[in-house]
Amino acid sequence: MSDWVPMEEEQSKLQIKSILELLGDSQKVVIDVGCGDGRLLLPLAVAGHMLTGIDIDADAISACARKLADACLDATLIDGDVMDALCDCEQADVILICGQTLMLFADIDEAVALLSRCKDRLSKDGMVIIDDLPNDLWGELTQGRWMEGINEEGTMQLVWAKDDACFAIREGDAVQRDHWELDETDRPLRLWTMGSMRLIAKCVGLSAPEVQVEGAVLIMRSA
Repeated sequence: MSDWVPMEEEQSKLQIKSILELLGDSQKVVIDVGCGDGRLLLPLAVAGHMLTGIDIDADAISACARKLADACLDATLIDGDVMDALCDCEQADVILICGQTLMLFADIDEAVALLSRCKDRLSKDGMVIIDDLPNDLWGELTQGRWMEGINEEGTMQLVWAKDDACFAIREGDAVQRDHWELDETDRPLRLWTMGSMRLIAKCVGLSAPEVQVEGAVLIMRSA
């Protein structure tokens, strides 16, 4: 898993197919939060939807812009913090928070603020589409494949918070064999449960997450 390649190719294809089916044939206004280099944005633009992509990584936005230009496609791209960028976006029919982007919002209050901002930008009957993190990743944890530890090569370390479903992945020189507490040098990620996502959806006035395709996407609708 990386910022630009957040999932296996087959799973990515399934997610794209699911989102295209959800959007249907009529043109939709779509905001892609954490658009990266256009994994979702480009196929949706090809399908004729009106896209705005937001990413805090300037290199990702540049890569996305190049791909759009090569394909003779058009979209609005915003390089900046999503909380600020959403304020400048027009009302959208659909807001995407995919590619493990929601995991970056490890702080519950920040996640609530993000979804609240998304709710404000949704048109009537709009929807937020997110990764199906519980069905995708919780099985990995319960089956023991996400246990705290260091790989055989000593190049990657998985560290869990002691009191929450948050973790960090340390790579290369950041691996610390004698240090197993999350600290300020780590980038915390949250492994969302279905229960926690139901709770934050309720807090901001969105519907409880619906499983569209297991392991692909969840939908939260504007109430």
